Amino acid sequence: MASVNIIRHKPIPIFCSTAEVVMTYNDDQVVRLVEPSGNVGTQYPNELGSEWFGTLENLNLGLARGGANWGDVYKTDVLWTTPSDSRDDCEVYRDAFNAVYGPMIDAVTGCELKSNRMARFTHGEGFPDPVALFEVEIKAVMGEDISFGDGKIEYGAWTDHQPSGASVMHTDAGGNTVTTLGDDLKKEMEFVLVEQYEKKLAADNVDFKTQTAHLEVLVAIDDNPSATWTRIESVREVIADYFGDHRPAGRIYAVSRIPNLDGIVEPQPRCVTGDVTIDRSGEIVDGFSTWTAIRRQGISEVLVSGVGGDDADAILNTIDGHIVAAGGAGLKENGVFNNAYIVAAESSEVSRDRLTTFNEQFSGYYTGVAPSGRTAQFIPGFMREDHICGISNRSIFAG
Repeated sequence: MASVNIIRHKPIPIFCSTAEVVMTYNDDQVVRLVEPSGNVGTQYPNELGSEWFGTLENLNLGLARGGANWGDVYKTDVLWTTPSDSRDDCEVYRDAFNAVYGPMIDAVTGCELKSNRMARFTHGEGFPDPVALFEVEIKAVMGEDISFGDGKIEYGAWTDHQPSGASVMHTDAGGNTVTTLGDDLKKEMEFVLVEQYEKKLAADNVDFKTQTAHLEVLVAIDDNPSATWTRIESVREVIADYFGDHRPAGRIYAVSRIPNLDGIVEPQPRCVTGDVTIDRSGEIVDGFSTWTAIRRQGISEVLVSGVGGDDADAILNTIDGHIVAAGGAGLKENGVFNNAYIVAAESSEVSRDRLTTFNEQFSGYYTGVAPSGRTAQFIPGFMREDHICGISNRSIFAG
């Protein structure tokens, strides 16, 4: 009989250090997921190499709590504090980080990194720790006969496709590197969906339009902040036209810039194939299904789309309702990970006040129970113009 056991290691009121999930499917396959909360390295000096060393130390501890190591890591999210609104400053920062990224992982972990990656410049306000230059979130998987690499996890009977984030950057027929298609955002988003994902995933027998369970989309705005919501609405329209009745769960949010500093959008999908099904809520909010459920052999993984507003408690209650609608017991019982977003205000003081209020509301919701893992970041906008905060969630349960 299928079972799910969620272990929340070292919880504090707003997150646990590591969320560990032990899943036993009806066919007796056992899979373990280990997901440390987002980590920074601010125990070391405020310098990229030093903070990356500290971040790795902290992530190693988070993995060890779940009995995992970097050889088990299949996904890495890198969140950079925006150094300034200058493209050149961002380029220097990006290149400096990338120069230490791989070598430091090799030196500190002793493992060859096989994970995908998605990176972005979030906002100049940074993260809950105001001196953090970046925050890193990782996910690990373990189990007999499981293998991963090149953006997909092979479970034997089914495959979980989680490619790295992609922008319009590509090499054309003449061997030239193309970093922009001009000002047509719809054309750029369509190019990424079709050329970077649909056609490439077809080689793995993925029907991208019908087998995408989740889609995260970053929209860069520092080159033209006044176009923020026009750009987000354009992305929403492309998603509606492209996916139609097979809308994934997901989230769209503004960031300062994506690593392709000339690009505007960077999506990252999650698709599943094989002995697995995707259920969709049938309700579209902000361009996405309110939730999708990946179901296999008696276990459901529910992906809840980003929910925004001005009250974290109300948002969490909405997410709880989506999990129940998908067949679960609720957020407190089944939640594995929350991604939290604070929309930065015009001043740092107001932004920090928003975070304080958000955390009070967030921890109030979880009073008396261990919360899920979490990462949090300041961004320029989340889902809708009137939202000042937002949350998305992953939950897993037997059923």
